[in-house]
Formats: sequence, C-alpha cells, structure tokens
Amino acid sequence: MKQTICILLSLFFSGEALAEINELQLDHALSQYFYMNRKGPELVSVRVMTPSPGERTLKLHIIARRHSRAADLGFAFAAAAAVANLCVNPPNMLEVQMDINYRDYETTLAMAPADCTIDAVILKKSEYDDWWESCLQLP
Repeated sequence: MKQTICILLSLFFSGEALAEINELQLDHALSQYFYMNRKGPELVSVRVMTPSPGERTLKLHIIARRHSRAADLGFAFAAAAAVANLCVNPPNMLEVQMDINYRDYETTLAMAPADCTIDAVILKKSEYDDWWESCLQLP
C-alpha cells in the first residue's frame, strides 16, 4: 500500500499522470466541482460555444445566493478555470451567467479570458484582486 502511494505521488508530481478532459467530460467535471462545494452556487448548465473558428467559450449558468454573490461568482470562475486548465482543447473565454433567486436582483453576465483567469486563480501568478479589476468584464 505504501509503495502504491509513493508510485502514484511520483507520477503525479512528474506530470505524467496529468488528466486531460475532452469536451464530452466538461459537464461532469464541472458538476463535480460544484457538488463538492455544497454551500456554493447551484450549477444549472454548462455549454461550450464556438462563436467563430478558433474561438471557444465555456459558458456556465449558475444560481447564486444573494448574500454571497461575489464569492459565488469567484467560485464559478475558479471551477471553470480549473477544468479549462486540463482541457484537451482549452477555451479562450470563460463566461458565467449568474441568476439570484430574489426579486430585486437581475441576471449578471460576466466574462474573463481563460489564460488570465488560469494564471490568477489556479497558478497564482497574480493577485485575485488584480484579476477582478483587470480581467473580469461585467458588460
């Protein structure tokens, strides 16, 4: 048992056991992220859109809680970036449509480039606040 764990850890850290997610597995991979965070937002749908040749957009539709809208939006982008980082054909843009089950709030649409989001949220090459200011677009 101890040898098996050592072998798996050595494969993991050498980079040979890095998983690659194809387009058919995106929905399942993202739903697992949202399932593990039981206090997070509810994932409604996942779509990969191709607006033009060479461009791919990963679009998530979530239902957030009204008291933690910013945290739920950040979690959705973090989950999308984690899965996009492992994609065989990674998306260029991440898009989150956030609904809130409360009558005073409207639907929020947020977009961010995938490379910038992966660098800030997953690889920690920049600060989260800098990503929020420079990469995140709220049209």
